[in-house]
Amino acid sequence: MTTSDEAADDGAFIALEEHLRHEHRRLAERGRELERIRELIGRVADRSLGARPSAGESVSQVVAPSVINQLLSESTGMVRNFVMTVEVGPALDETTMRANRSRIERGDEQRAVYPAEVLTTPRGQQWLAIWAEAGEDQRILPTTGTEFAVFGETAVVALAGWDDLDGGYVLLRDPLVVRLYTAYFDLAWKHGVPAPTVENDGSSDPRLVELLELGLKDEAIARHLGVSLRTVRRRVARLMSVNGVDTRFQLGWVLAGRHR
Repeated sequence: MTTSDEAADDGAFIALEEHLRHEHRRLAERGRELERIRELIGRVADRSLGARPSAGESVSQVVAPSVINQLLSESTGMVRNFVMTVEVGPALDETTMRANRSRIERGDEQRAVYPAEVLTTPRGQQWLAIWAEAGEDQRILPTTGTEFAVFGETAVVALAGWDDLDGGYVLLRDPLVVRLYTAYFDLAWKHGVPAPTVENDGSSDPRLVELLELGLKDEAIARHLGVSLRTVRRRVARLMSVNGVDTRFQLGWVLAGRHR
């Protein structure tokens, strides 16, 4: 005979399995929807649906920042950023970052979709924190297969090859192409989840920071917060990653130094 606790565990396990199957089905449907719009974008960019031959202008990696700066300054409306990586690209250019901030400050909305991997590195977390602080609205997808930015209803700057970070960019101004990229982004946005809040100074878990500074052990912190020991250790590991340290001692030193 099974005990009531064992029966409860079995029920929870079955519920988790069903939830996992549901999420897999939902992710598969998201992928199919995005793939259909990707195909439409490719057909329009290839002028098979009547887009003008002059729709695309090749943009090298060298001049991409200046092109984006000009679009940020001259266009109006929402900027939609679909991000493949925060490690390389014209968005990292200092002048581009200033122009981007200026646009947000003047009141134009900015949305960005990021791949989940940005949450796993200090650089990615720092990037999210910087732009969240600037006013960017952020969502996360499990993966992103390309990179582009839509500037209001004016233009798109996209990778010349759908998933090729080394092949340069293309500037697209055809209204139909712009609308299709916008539709792709908006569908991805709909299926994304809000990015978790990460404070720019590294204090992304203030209650945990307070308890760590009191010198409490993980077991005591878990009891105090009402969470599992595994959860506490995962949150501590995340704090260490955000603050760029490798040991608990280093983390304590950084947190203490912040207050000093």
